[in-house]
Amino acid sequence: MPSISSSMDAGALVETAISSLERCMKLVEGLKPKKPDDASLSEEYSKLSLSENAITPNGRREITIEHYRDETQMPDIMRLIACELSEPYSIYTYRYFIHNWPGLTFLARDTSSNTYVGVVVCKLEKDTSGYTQGYIAMLAVDVSCRRMGIGTRLVQAVISTMSKFGCDEIVLETEVTNVNAMNLYSRLGFIREKRLFRYYLNGVDAFRLKLFFTIREPAQQNHIVYERLDDGLMIENKAA
Repeated sequence: MPSISSSMDAGALVETAISSLERCMKLVEGLKPKKPDDASLSEEYSKLSLSENAITPNGRREITIEHYRDETQMPDIMRLIACELSEPYSIYTYRYFIHNWPGLTFLARDTSSNTYVGVVVCKLEKDTSGYTQGYIAMLAVDVSCRRMGIGTRLVQAVISTMSKFGCDEIVLETEVTNVNAMNLYSRLGFIREKRLFRYYLNGVDAFRLKLFFTIREPAQQNHIVYERLDDGLMIENKAA
C-alpha cells in the first residue's frame, strides 16, 4: 500500500501537470492573465489566503506553510538560508526582499516543535513594457526535513501567489551541481534558459531557470543586464 507522503507527492505532480496544461492551452488560445497595477501589487499581498496552509502529516512531523508575519521571524529566515545556501547575504539583502515583497516570503513550520524548517524569499516586478517577472531569490529547507516535499510546497505557494497577479514568468538561478534543486524545479515546469559561468562567489556555475506563463512579444524583449553587489544581491538594469 503506498504511503501517505507518496500519495500526496503523486497528487501534487498531477495538479502541476494539469496547471501546466492549462497554461499551454491559454497560450495557444492567445489569452493572457490580467496585469495588476502597481498599487494592487502592494495592497493585495497582505490579503491573500494561502491554499497550501493545511497541516500535512509526514511521519511524526506535521508541516504547515505560512505567510511571513513580522520581523521576529527574521532570525529563523537567516538561520535557514545561511546554513543551506552558498552565498553570504547581509541583513540588508533579506530586508530588501522581505520588506518590499512581504507577501512573497513563505515559511514552513513544524507544528510539533513549533520551529521553522523551510523558507522561500521572492520578489515580483514590472519592467518598462509592463511585463511582470517573478524572481525566486532564496529557497532553503532544513537538512533534517529533506525529502518531505517541503521545498516543492514552498515553490508551489510562490507560483500560486504570483499567478494571481498576472505574472508572465518566474526566474531563478541555482548551482549546476545542485541536482535536487534542478529536479524540484523541473517537476514544477521550469526550463533551463542558460548557463552562467562562475556565477557564485565560490566559483560554481549556475543555471538560470524560467517558468513561463505567457509568451513575451518581440517588442517587449528588453535587454537585461545583471550586476553583482558586494553583498551578493543581484540587481537588474533594464534598457529598452
